[in-house]
Amino acid sequence: MSPDLIAAIISPVSSAAVAITALLLNQRGFTMIENRITDMGNRMTNLENRMDRRLEAVEADLKEFFKAQTEFDKRLGRIEDKLGIPPR
Repeated sequence: MSPDLIAAIISPVSSAAVAITALLLNQRGFTMIENRITDMGNRMTNLENRMDRRLEAVEADLKEFFKAQTEFDKRLGRIEDKLGIPPR
C-alpha cells in the first residue's frame, strides 16, 4: 500500500475514533447529570412533603387558636354583661 493511501485511511479512522470516544464520554457525563437532577427532584419532593406537614400543623394550631379566641370572646361578653359594661 502506498503511504498516501495509508494516510487517507488513517485520517478518517482517527477522526471517527476521536468522535466515538467523545460521544461515549459525553454519554457518561449526561448520565451523571441526569442522576444529579433525579436526586435534586427527590430532595425537592421530600422538602415539599415536610413543608406540607408543617403547614398542616400550623393550620391545625390556628384552628385551635381561633376556637379558643371565640370561647374567650363569649366569656368576656358574659363578664361585661354581668358588670353592665356597654358593648363596643
